[in-house]
This record gives sequence, C-alpha cells and structure tokens, in this order.
Amino acid sequence: MTVDGTAPPDLVALRGAVLDLLAETRVPPSRIQVRSGDLEMVVEWPAGEPAAAAPPPVAAPAPASAPAPVPEPPAAAPAAPAPNDAGLRYISAGLVGTFYRAANPGATPFVEPGDRVTPGQQVAIIEAMKLMTPVEADAAGTVVEVMVSDGASVEYGAPLIALAVES
Repeated sequence: MTVDGTAPPDLVALRGAVLDLLAETRVPPSRIQVRSGDLEMVVEWPAGEPAAAAPPPVAAPAPASAPAPVPEPPAAAPAAPAPNDAGLRYISAGLVGTFYRAANPGATPFVEPGDRVTPGQQVAIIEAMKLMTPVEADAAGTVVEVMVSDGASVEYGAPLIALAVES
C-alpha cells in the first residue's frame, strides 16, 4: 500500500491481469500465478474448490452490520373506492410533499365538504422543497370529503379529496 492507502499502480495492473485471466478461462483454475517485473501474484484454491468465475469489481462493499432495507407499507389511503363510493372521483397528489387546505395559515380553506368545484379550480396546495404547487379539480362535482388533514405529508398518487362528479 502507498502512504495514502491506495495500491501501487503495478499491483492494480497485476490484479487486473489476474481478473482478466479468470474471466477468459473456460475451465475454472485451481491456481493462478502472474508475474510482472519484481511483483508476483499467486492465487490458489483448495482441491475441489476451483474459482467459479471472476467476480465483478465492487466499488464499495456494504457494511456487514447494515440491516436490509424494509419496504414501507403504502400510505393509509384506499387503493380503490369502497362499493358505497360508486360515482366518486378522487383528486390525487401529483407529487410528494406537504398538503395545505388554504393559501396561508389561518386563511379560509380553498374547499370544504359540500362545496361545488369546476375543472381547473384550485382546491389545495402541495408544498415540496419550498415550492407551492396548486392542486386543481379535474372534473366538476361536489366535495364529499377532504381526506388529508392540513399540514400532513402526502405521497405521489395519494387521494386528497373525494368528489361526487356531475354527469
């Protein structure tokens, strides 16, 4: 190793030659010996355990003590409308962020249950990375339920507002 903790270029080249030899062999070897100038590298496997193939170089191995990532359960939102929700349409989150019912804290909410909305009418805001993105109705109808509380985090596609659509 060099002072900075890296292998000398000759050793890196020699290692590369060993990996190339392993990759090119049809029958896994039980011993490989490579010599370059003053450097020599010998790799041996016990009898009956030849090298299967050269593993691809790994940039940085994961720590052995790191737990495997556990997938999070989906957001607590109905995946499909319940049978008694027939005719309802859901306005969903177009991005991940924080849901706000009003333009400012303490201001009147954009919509309340029972309000009629038209296509393109702003019904809420989702804030993501200090950017306020309006949430608009995509159909005419009556607000049945605001499904997310003010200031709550929402995931992409989460239903925000239930509308009884007009025919």
